[in-house]
Amino acid sequence: MLAYDPEFHEHLPTQFPHFEGAQNIFKGKEFRFGTASLNASLQIGYFIVGVRAAGLAAGPMTGFKGKAIDEEFFAETGYQTLVVVNLGKPGEDAWFPRSPRLELDQVITTV
Repeated sequence: MLAYDPEFHEHLPTQFPHFEGAQNIFKGKEFRFGTASLNASLQIGYFIVGVRAAGLAAGPMTGFKGKAIDEEFFAETGYQTLVVVNLGKPGEDAWFPRSPRLELDQVITTV
């Protein structure tokens, strides 16, 4: 499970000492959720790239019961699960051909 700390702003005086009062920017829980989940999602991407670079397979999954996971594993911390990742060495013939992709002009708009 990869999770984020919804109270991350409490650590900003230590982690971001050159911006006095930075934690005051994140007083609203909804605002913190957007910032925390976006930054944690970026870190999840780096984690998956690192795992795969180490020669392991990483299978990120969503659609799980996050509240149940949080209650079981993170009750004392308040962390909130964003993704569950399978890690390991894939078995023989574990891969299938790459799925079709959209064309560049279907997904990118240049301004």
